[in-house]
Amino acid sequence: MVSVGVFIDLRWHPGAGGHVKCWESFAKATATIPEHLDLSLHFLGDQDQTIQIADNVRYILHPPRFSTERLPFLTDVPGHTDIAGYNPTLLPHLAQPDIVHITHPQFTFGKTALRYCRQQGKPLVASIHTDTPEYSRIYTEQALRKLFGQSWFNHLLSQQLQIPRRYKQLMVKRQKRYWQSCTHVFTAQPSDMGEVNEVLPKRRISHLRRGIDKALFNPHHCDRTGLEQTYQIPSGKFLLLFVGRLDACKNILTFANAVKRLLDQGLPVHALIVGQGSSDAEVQALLGEHVSLPGTIDHDQLGPIFASADVFVFPSQTETIGNVIVEAKASGLPVIISSHGGAYQSVQRSGEDGVVVEDDQPESWANAIADLYHNPEQLAHIKQATLTHIQQQWPTWLQVLEADLLPIWQSLVEVPEKVTEHP
Repeated sequence: MVSVGVFIDLRWHPGAGGHVKCWESFAKATATIPEHLDLSLHFLGDQDQTIQIADNVRYILHPPRFSTERLPFLTDVPGHTDIAGYNPTLLPHLAQPDIVHITHPQFTFGKTALRYCRQQGKPLVASIHTDTPEYSRIYTEQALRKLFGQSWFNHLLSQQLQIPRRYKQLMVKRQKRYWQSCTHVFTAQPSDMGEVNEVLPKRRISHLRRGIDKALFNPHHCDRTGLEQTYQIPSGKFLLLFVGRLDACKNILTFANAVKRLLDQGLPVHALIVGQGSSDAEVQALLGEHVSLPGTIDHDQLGPIFASADVFVFPSQTETIGNVIVEAKASGLPVIISSHGGAYQSVQRSGEDGVVVEDDQPESWANAIADLYHNPEQLAHIKQATLTHIQQQWPTWLQVLEADLLPIWQSLVEVPEKVTEHP
């Protein structure tokens, strides 16, 4: 048996996003193979706490040393993290497992793990879940706007000096420097492979897929009448679903403005937007009675929502893969997604098992939605093709764990590879 400690620099709570849900799913799968793996997932929390999930699986919560919650200009970030340079209280937890696995190189868990593994010669593994450099650019732009408004000073910093873009470049350099000191790196999208390969040989890089719970996300959960009654959705509408944070990183306003265009054209559409974020009020003001905003819904309750909508629309360009896209497809829900980022990996061929939009203009997204609305035969074809794709070709979380993660973890314990330290 191999023991692994995964350090996730995010708060654990029921409404956490896809990164946290990914590891919760791996934890659930790990509980079914106690003879092969002992897994500890480390999250941020209000107090030190251990939550036993199974004999071989546990969540361990750690209070942050310096949380981003303390910075007033970062109130809109997707998930608060710890930005202290070092946390010595993590050392006993880093000493226990055979393998230390981190998911955020830039933050406290990642920095502390790197320092410890260098000193002790312990294997350090990283996996990519978030496009942190691009998020940094977007949130730097938002922070400057919040601090200085549309003033000349903001224009100087953002446009002339290109501070957000430069900060993104800095984060890219820091990320590569971290990967250079890792024993192995798991990528999330094809573009990751080239970037990591700049600092590591290919034998120390592999792709980590995302799984799907095919029982939780399934067309059998369809209950359109129940959905309409629960969320006050008018009957007979073409229901457009979005699930995610309501902010710039997810391009929520592209979706909202596309819906507004369709309404102006007289199409009977209604938007159901699950999640919350800094753009809630703006979306509500734009769409009025034509949008339902239930806020965050527990992940285990999303199945009937996916299975009961007409189309899933997700313009985010920052996804490494997009768990919600796969969950929509597993529910038999046609998806319209962006060609940017890693979201496109979940569609084999645009127009066949989903629709891929090349830009972020609301008009383009409105046209893609309207094409499906006016062509019910094409919509039905995509619905069947998307379901077939997931049912026949997409792995479960257990299959990903056993094929992608476990063999690498086991090999590093059996034949640990020396990693050259870098300053």
